[in-house]
Amino acid sequence: MSRFASKAELLEEIREERLRLEALLAEIPPEAKLEEVTDGMSVKDFLAHRAEWGRMMIAWYEAAKAGKPVAVPSERFKWNQLDALNAEIHERFADTPLAAVERDFAKVHDRLAAMVEEMSEDELFTKHHFAFTGTSDLATYVNSASAAHYRSAGKHIRKWWKARQASTR
Repeated sequence: MSRFASKAELLEEIREERLRLEALLAEIPPEAKLEEVTDGMSVKDFLAHRAEWGRMMIAWYEAAKAGKPVAVPSERFKWNQLDALNAEIHERFADTPLAAVERDFAKVHDRLAAMVEEMSEDELFTKHHFAFTGTSDLATYVNSASAAHYRSAGKHIRKWWKARQASTR
């Protein structure tokens, strides 16, 4: 069962976490966003990763809504292969300029939020409404690809940024 009681609650969580992440990102100069935060990932890499997972969520929903089969997390990877999938995402966007990644991240977020606005409460909260969600509901998937993912990125980036600021004083 979803931890959200309504679509409005889910959308508010997505909005709040996005604003919190945006505020943090606004503190960091562009050149610092290319530095390693953790595990070989920069701020740019975190944003590219989040944008790609948002894109995947959009694609899953659109395919399911059209009655097409949905391979989650992808055609090439199973859930127990997330490390390999995430490494492939990292590699695919490694040479993408920061400005392009930031624009893409914003665009994907806006599209995902608009898509959630159009979803029915039934689609979001009824288990098995879409086969690809398995034993979860769609709201859980949406949260994972948005608010929870933004919160996770913020946690890693905030820790790195505070340590970096402390070391430059």
